[in-house]
Amino acid sequence: MTDILSYLFGAASFVPHGYCLLWRPDLVALHAVSDGLIALAYVAIPIAMARFLRQRPDIQGNSRKIGYLFIAFIIACAFSHLSALVTLWWPAYGAQGLIKFVTALVSIATAVVVWRMLPKLLLIPSLEQLERANELLETENEKLNNQVGRSRSELNRINDRFEKALTGSNISVSSQDRDLRYTWVHNPRFGKDADDLVGKTDEEVLPKAAAEELIPLKRHVIETGETASSYVALDNQETGTVFLDIILHPTVNVKGEIDGVLCTAIDLTEKNLYEIRLASMASQLAEANMRFEKALAGSLITVFEQDRDLKYVHVVNPTQDLKASDYIGKTDADLFSEENQLQLTPPKEKVLETGESTVVEIDLNVDGKEQNYNIRIDPAKDKNGKVIGIIGTAVDMTHKRENERQMHLVMRELTHRSKNLLAVIQAMARQTAARSDTTEDFVESFSARLQAMAASHDLLVSQSWYGADLHELIQAHLSQSIEPGSAQIEIDGPPRSVSADAAQNLGLALHELTTNAAKYGALSVLDGKLSVKWEVNGDNIRLLWTETGGPEVVMPARNGFGRMLLERLVGPALDGTVEIDFAPKGVRCVIEFPERHLVD
Repeated sequence: MTDILSYLFGAASFVPHGYCLLWRPDLVALHAVSDGLIALAYVAIPIAMARFLRQRPDIQGNSRKIGYLFIAFIIACAFSHLSALVTLWWPAYGAQGLIKFVTALVSIATAVVVWRMLPKLLLIPSLEQLERANELLETENEKLNNQVGRSRSELNRINDRFEKALTGSNISVSSQDRDLRYTWVHNPRFGKDADDLVGKTDEEVLPKAAAEELIPLKRHVIETGETASSYVALDNQETGTVFLDIILHPTVNVKGEIDGVLCTAIDLTEKNLYEIRLASMASQLAEANMRFEKALAGSLITVFEQDRDLKYVHVVNPTQDLKASDYIGKTDADLFSEENQLQLTPPKEKVLETGESTVVEIDLNVDGKEQNYNIRIDPAKDKNGKVIGIIGTAVDMTHKRENERQMHLVMRELTHRSKNLLAVIQAMARQTAARSDTTEDFVESFSARLQAMAASHDLLVSQSWYGADLHELIQAHLSQSIEPGSAQIEIDGPPRSVSADAAQNLGLALHELTTNAAKYGALSVLDGKLSVKWEVNGDNIRLLWTETGGPEVVMPARNGFGRMLLERLVGPALDGTVEIDFAPKGVRCVIEFPERHLVD
């Protein structure tokens, strides 16, 4: 231990460095002051560097390690100079050498690092370059500030427009953080302010049912980053139920991380009410249109609409076997003949030109059939009163015209038949009078024959003079002398109807036969039987009158009016024949006439 200390701090054989300077005060002081000041500076510099590194934690890595290396190098140099100061008075040359050796190692290490870092150090811009770069940076910074200012101004204008556009509208926009607390609300609804909502959650703001529906959806948007939407109904005491269409978008921060949700709420209450009213009106309109079409269905009225090009756009209850689709998109030129077009087109064009309604009556050939129509044409106008087409109402007058023609025919036929009837009555009156012994006989016989004619006429009137059923005609005349359905009567034959003229002539014949049977024949006794049958015999109808069980028949001494009426009037009037056989067992009469006197 003594040897080491002697080595480090000097032995008796060494003298201090001041001895070498001959202890000259000036030289000793010069060396002492110089080494002391150098050592002091070498201590102050690393202290400042250490403080700088401590206050600049941003300097890391190799730069910080080099800083510490320079601190060690400078401190080592300080100790070297302090050792030189000590050796002026104490021969501690061993310690001085050791300190210099450590300083040498630190110096070499520092030199090696400096040379290795030299290429990188040379890349460090000079002060002039830094000044130029700083000037460029200031210029760019000014441009960037101007651009940022313009962008901020534009952003403010856009935001102002956005807020003005939403203010008073039915759209509310809000943002929430990851904890679903409101951070921003614009255009809040239901009389609330943004300050009343910011910082609160959905549980504090929304009704329980709406919150339970929206919160899981918002959390799903934050977790997945996917947009979502929902339809929510909120009960409000002032306005009633409010319907909102909610659209949710995720929001991101500067790092691209999802930091919340953006909610857009669109109030659809008015739209829903409008749609409900519109649906109700559409339903009422459809119902009215259905009633209108049902009212027209099967009637003689057709309603149609045409545009300004006279193309059919709507047809209700088209005529004949046609359908509305047969008209839609077509014009009169596609549907009617040139003759019909000359009747239809001019009045329609006049309505389009003048805007005044008109009525025309025309004959049209529809699907090969001649039809008569009364057509009213009205202008179709838009909400501004501009004529955009025509609306027509066509009433089929064909049946009316046919009825009028039929009425004229009936009147002519009635006149003809009246003349014939009067002639028959006149002849019947003369013949009855000629064969009546007294006025009472004439009145009785003539009245009975008039009544028979009236019975035939009643039957014809019930059938509108189209004809009479043969069975009903026979029963009508027999019922004047015997109860209908009596066991004494048998009526049989196929269903047939005779014309009006044939019914009147057959009625006279049936009356004469019935009167004779009631007075002298089978119907004059309770055991008598009467059979009236008819059948088709080739092209003729053969009617057979047979009496049995009555009094014995005696051939009449002279031809009476009844027999003459049958043979000379009824037979020729029917274009047929009448044969009467007065057999002792009962009268038998055969009336035969052509089928052309039958009607359907």
